[in-house]
Amino acid sequence: MKGNLLGIFFTILSGVLIALIVLAYGQSDRLPPEFRFSAVNLMYDSETTDKDLLTGINAYDSKDGDLSGRIVVEKVVLNREAGTAVVYYAVADLSGNVTKQSRVFPADINDIDNNGETIDVVEEEPFPNMVMAEEHVASEESSEVASTEE
Repeated sequence: MKGNLLGIFFTILSGVLIALIVLAYGQSDRLPPEFRFSAVNLMYDSETTDKDLLTGINAYDSKDGDLSGRIVVEKVVLNREAGTAVVYYAVADLSGNVTKQSRVFPADINDIDNNGETIDVVEEEPFPNMVMAEEHVASEESSEVASTEE
């Protein structure tokens, strides 16, 4: 009889816990925020900053309200053939729901090529004082050969 009472008690407790989980899940914020863009007259060039790219964009959430301060620029992709820059934005609400959106700006490709920093160019060796192992072995062999010839 005692075992039956414990079984009934744990069954009722499990049902109550399941009901609480379903209720909490139903009230959670699962709707992502939305972006609102306004027209901006911006030309993307080598002087353009993230602050410039965030002009004219707002984000709102049904529960959290205005999220414009939480917008980030994820990346910028240049389309040299079309002369445009595609800017990718992201924003997350306080519940962790994320929205991503992109926007296209005209780009001054010549200015970017002439004044922008290029990452691929390496002007000096990363470790100028470091002797490569093959060079070191070759120099030791040549010195050994020179000493045996004497």
